[in-house]
Amino acid sequence: MKGILLLFLGFSSHCFSQITIRGVDNIEPLVAAYRSDFVSMIGYRIQICFDSNKSIVDEAKSKFISAYPKTEVYMVFENPNFNLMVGDFRTLIAAEKMKAKIQGDFTISAIHKTTIKLPRVD
Repeated sequence: MKGILLLFLGFSSHCFSQITIRGVDNIEPLVAAYRSDFVSMIGYRIQICFDSNKSIVDEAKSKFISAYPKTEVYMVFENPNFNLMVGDFRTLIAAEKMKAKIQGDFTISAIHKTTIKLPRVD
């Protein structure tokens, strides 16, 4: 009886080790889209400068980074101007607080609703 039981266990474990699982071919785009939902969201950024002269925008960028090193800075070219946007604010209140801090230091401080990256946690 023990021989038959061992033979059955050996046979059954051999059968189950041959199972392969195959995924659906179009699952990768769905997974990528699902992950991207956790990387970005709708929020606010503050525009602090825009000009067709890149050196002026670069100067404003350097000034902002030296004053606020932990705040993200984004430069976007929209023909014919370079737009300098700062921050990844989840709420309008957070964007308005930052705008109040930088109000006199930069020529523009306009809040724009846009897609943002998730804010830093440090």
